[in-house]
Amino acid sequence: MMVKTPAGWPRGRGEPDTPLTRWLRAVLWGALLVPAVAFVGAAWWGYREAEREAVAAAEHACELAWAQALRTFRIAAEIAQRTDGVSNMADADARAQQAQLHQRLADMTAGLPFVVNLNVWDADGTPIVRSDVYPVDPQASVGDRPYFQAQREAAMPLGISMVLNGRQTGREIVNATIRRSAPDGRFRGIVAVSMNPGYFRDYYQSLASEEPKLATFALVRTDGEVLARWPVAGIMRVPPGSPILAQIARGAASGSVVVAPSQGRETRLIAYRRLEGYPLYVTAGFSRSAMLAGWVRYVSLLAAIIGPTTAVLVYVSWLALRKTRREQATQRQLQEQMQLRAKVESAMMETQKLETLALVTGGVAHDFNNLLAIVNASLHVLKRRHPELGEEKQVKAMTRAIQTGVRLTRQLLSFSRKQALRPETVRLQQWLGTTESLIRTTLPANVSWQLHADADTAAVRVDLGELELALINLVVNACHAMPQGGALHVHAGNQDGMVALSVRDEGVGIAPELLARVTEPFFTTRDRGTGSGLGLSQVQGFCAQAGGSLQIESAVGEGTCVRMLLPASVVEPARAPDGAEAPPQEQQRVSGTVLLVEDNEDLATTSEMMLRGAGLEVLRAANADAALAVLNGGGPLPDVVLSDIAMPGSINGIGLAFALRQQLPELPVVLTTGYADQLSEAAEGGFRVLPKPTAPEALLAELRSVLLARRIARQAAAAKMVS
Repeated sequence: MMVKTPAGWPRGRGEPDTPLTRWLRAVLWGALLVPAVAFVGAAWWGYREAEREAVAAAEHACELAWAQALRTFRIAAEIAQRTDGVSNMADADARAQQAQLHQRLADMTAGLPFVVNLNVWDADGTPIVRSDVYPVDPQASVGDRPYFQAQREAAMPLGISMVLNGRQTGREIVNATIRRSAPDGRFRGIVAVSMNPGYFRDYYQSLASEEPKLATFALVRTDGEVLARWPVAGIMRVPPGSPILAQIARGAASGSVVVAPSQGRETRLIAYRRLEGYPLYVTAGFSRSAMLAGWVRYVSLLAAIIGPTTAVLVYVSWLALRKTRREQATQRQLQEQMQLRAKVESAMMETQKLETLALVTGGVAHDFNNLLAIVNASLHVLKRRHPELGEEKQVKAMTRAIQTGVRLTRQLLSFSRKQALRPETVRLQQWLGTTESLIRTTLPANVSWQLHADADTAAVRVDLGELELALINLVVNACHAMPQGGALHVHAGNQDGMVALSVRDEGVGIAPELLARVTEPFFTTRDRGTGSGLGLSQVQGFCAQAGGSLQIESAVGEGTCVRMLLPASVVEPARAPDGAEAPPQEQQRVSGTVLLVEDNEDLATTSEMMLRGAGLEVLRAANADAALAVLNGGGPLPDVVLSDIAMPGSINGIGLAFALRQQLPELPVVLTTGYADQLSEAAEGGFRVLPKPTAPEALLAELRSVLLARRIARQAAAAKMVS
């Protein structure tokens, strides 16, 4: 929960926020952000300029390589056409004139360094004439070459082969071919200009030597086949996913793309251009690292200028803000101490008020317990003397009223933390039905509710008064979470070996930062004066006492689910509730003498009547001191002592029990109390103790058990003496 602070201070912070500190903080941020924004802007501008210069350099290099390639292939196309013209005759005639044609072709290639040779092939791929060798080898054939077959299938203006090794020269070549056609259009063979790829590589290398930032050059066919590359690489085909290939497929005339690093190569900026009229592209790549090197130098210089200036401005602003905050520290600490003191005083007053209220409530509940015990014992005696009245409506109504009163006093004692716990084994699917009327009375008119328990829900062993109080606390909290109304769901079922009793609402929910604190005593999310902050604390304490745990799930705006997880238990045989008639076997008469120690005269009188009605002889004492006097008076000893714990005198009931353990260890003592601390103290001492109010039938059953055990012990002692 955020701590409230004076007006103008930020919530949840220890530092004051005044107009002066806000202004100084703004100056501090300005001293940092303005130079930073300027630096980023200038760096971005420098990057864009470096990128533009790299694109321009790549496009210029690509333009030079394009011009060289276009000129070369135009010459190749021209000499191919001229060769076709001089060899345009029957193949037999051309072979007969091979010497003359050989000389003509040699003259055509003279002075052309990119041409390896000129070849004329017939329709079967057999050589007719070539420029570099005379005579031709009649056994040589290119009939199986793809470039030969492509021209045979369909005439191309100028076919370009992939890079291959010449069968006649053994050299690396690229063939530029045209189709030889008969007058009737029949295929007569091809003319091939064998070109040297190294011619292009040498030129690319010369361009790169003039501009070291240029990384790559390539001459590429439109199907991705690489005809020439610099630097030389083993890969002779553009990868299928390359952006260059995508631009070629699109038919782009020119442009530039960024190619991601692959196979050891860095990122490059590639410019490309198509050779008009030919299935070829020329590319030139610019090294991205080279582009960035200049930009990094620019940014470093910019940082060297802006960095120190920014540091000085930030430091001066920070000093001013720090000094201002120090000057406000004394006032802030004084204010915090005053708030802390007021909070502590308020908490102390609240604690004292609750302790006083708990003390008064515990006293009232204890006295009310005695009144209920008087009425209950009197009603028991009346029904024993007049059994015919047991079925009267008035008598049954009195019995139900006593049971309701017992539950009420237990709730009061639960608030005061003085109740004596009375665990009972119960099935929630049966018990929840008895709480419907109680739940209904706590719900406002705008809240609907549903109650459901799974049929196979296991039994639990809990104090029913505490369970009822915990359920009411959860229902009340859920109603407060739905001020505009909504639906409330109560569900019982098995969960991971435990029994879960959950209450879910559709309310405002609990913020995550508050969820861990809602079970703290006195912590509340309600408005001041509308909640004590003890509800969930009681629920958590109840679950812990029962050996279980508490789970809370909540989402702001969606609602809250509070789940009590209780250990499963084995169902015990049903017993009569407080104030109910006992089974017939418990109506048997009891014999023996009881010393009744009770300071409340009315309760002592009705208890005596009830005990005598059951067949017991009764001796009475008003307190522990009087009881010791009776026992030490020399008269016959009683068979059992029945004493309340809380009573006036020098010692209470527990003190009496310890005194009798020393003086008369064979005399059994049964104690009764309505306080949890006294119940625990008596149980730790090893004494029989009954929680108040106790049903007459349960009290008589306990006395019958004690007297029977005492009788058996006496008989055993007598038999031992005889033997």
